[in-house]
Amino acid sequence: MTEERSSWKIAAESSSEASFASVPRVEGAENIRETQAAYLSDESRYGEGSAEVIFFPRNEAEVAAVLQEMNTQVTPVTIAGARTGLTGGAAPRGGVVLSLERMNTLLDLRYDEKLQEWYLKAQPGVSLDEIQQTIEPKKLESLRSRCSEAVDRFLHESTDFFYPPDPTEMTAWLGGTIATNASGAASFKYGATRRWVHRLRVVLANGDVLDIRRGTHFASPEGIFQLQWTDGTQVTITLPSYSMPAGKNAAGLYSKPGMDFIDLLIGSEGILGVITEIEVILQPLLELMALVVFLPSEDEAVGFVKDIRSSNINPEFIEYFDPNAVDLLRRKQQENPGSLPVPSFPSEAKVLVFLEMAYTEDNLEQLMMELEERANAHGTSMENTWAGSEPNEIQKLKTLRHAVPETVNAIIAQRKLEYPAIHKLGTDMAVPDQYLRQILRFYRSELTSAGLEFVIFGHIGDNHLHVNILPRNDEELQRGKQLYLQFAEEVVKLGGTVSAEHGIGKLKKEFLRVMYGDQGLSEIAQVKRAFDPRGILNPDCMIPVDLI
Repeated sequence: MTEERSSWKIAAESSSEASFASVPRVEGAENIRETQAAYLSDESRYGEGSAEVIFFPRNEAEVAAVLQEMNTQVTPVTIAGARTGLTGGAAPRGGVVLSLERMNTLLDLRYDEKLQEWYLKAQPGVSLDEIQQTIEPKKLESLRSRCSEAVDRFLHESTDFFYPPDPTEMTAWLGGTIATNASGAASFKYGATRRWVHRLRVVLANGDVLDIRRGTHFASPEGIFQLQWTDGTQVTITLPSYSMPAGKNAAGLYSKPGMDFIDLLIGSEGILGVITEIEVILQPLLELMALVVFLPSEDEAVGFVKDIRSSNINPEFIEYFDPNAVDLLRRKQQENPGSLPVPSFPSEAKVLVFLEMAYTEDNLEQLMMELEERANAHGTSMENTWAGSEPNEIQKLKTLRHAVPETVNAIIAQRKLEYPAIHKLGTDMAVPDQYLRQILRFYRSELTSAGLEFVIFGHIGDNHLHVNILPRNDEELQRGKQLYLQFAEEVVKLGGTVSAEHGIGKLKKEFLRVMYGDQGLSEIAQVKRAFDPRGILNPDCMIPVDLI
């Protein structure tokens, strides 16, 4: 064990001073409701919230100034990013909102000679789109004044680069994706956001700052971190004792023996601190081909996916669309032919699997032969497959992935005209590999028995499928909620997670209880109290507020 690894005491630092009075803001609950209503909810549509003030800090020092003042007043602070979350985390319930939208600058680009990796540093309000649009085409003008030597070297690299995490919604901001450990289809190959975060700066509730680099601070064998605030206060962090699922998971605080301290902050949903600066790892960009494989049944699709996972194809991602999702897309195409820029669906196709694979000129033929062999073994062929390798072709095929939730949302919006209280019920659960077929059959059996309308689609490569229940009235909404809880209980029984990518937020706290029990929630609350004794940060996210 190195000296650095065995050093468990983590010292906070002071932020540079800023005047609380000078932080830009909008004040007045009624004024905010009338002119800034977008800050009172997120994509979950978790009802309209309320706030007395919205702060718009421009830098880390202003974030610290706001938190110091709110901590003194014991005023709740809801942290707002792009508000693309689906669990109500950014929906304030009183107090103030801390919007990070003005902290939207790319800060640095550097190359690590020892690790032979490129790193990008940014503020939390930079969108994933902006990162890709800057890094992939190497449009680095905004960075030249900060790191001209690195920019010149990067421009002379023979390959292009990208930031691997792809949580589907590319308008999401970097800070929010790290706060939730976001993932999506690409996590099948590249893992969730956690894997790509090298360094963080985080402002705590008392205004102190943690500057944490991966590989410098690890938990003791007993699962303990020792911290020291700038006023000399010694703090002991005891990690939750629960065991986390082995697969894709975004439920609760990360906790594993000997873990890196940075991983406690990633995925903590803003309940421990506010992320103000991030350094992420970039990856060389590969030549890609997208394929849509049509199959005759769900069982054949599962068999095909299992074969692909054990093959040499090594896909970037594997997505699935069940018979109801395919019917939804087929109807959309028939009713509005221009809405999907793809050919007509084969009449015999019941389900589809969408995947991307990297290739070279040397291995493409072998990969295609292997793909055809797997397809033939499961009742289909390459004749029932669409393929594209040009960026515009790949983008057209990706419209299928977005078209399903968009169509579901349009259906729900129409039904809300008659039943205003109803909303979509969308699961975010995943199970270990061996239970994929079992959980799919369970979902379908229970949904059919309940007489509910539904579609199933999503990240089948990670056994992470979204069940969307579409209630037609208030009674079906209640029936769907009961079924959702049954799904959570079954998934946990199989060793899975109640949230594989969206986190817990305000909406899924009871499902986290199903997963970790009262003791697990109490242990998360204990960690939060150590970081945030007055409980001001993102109250009622992840754990009930009465536990703080």
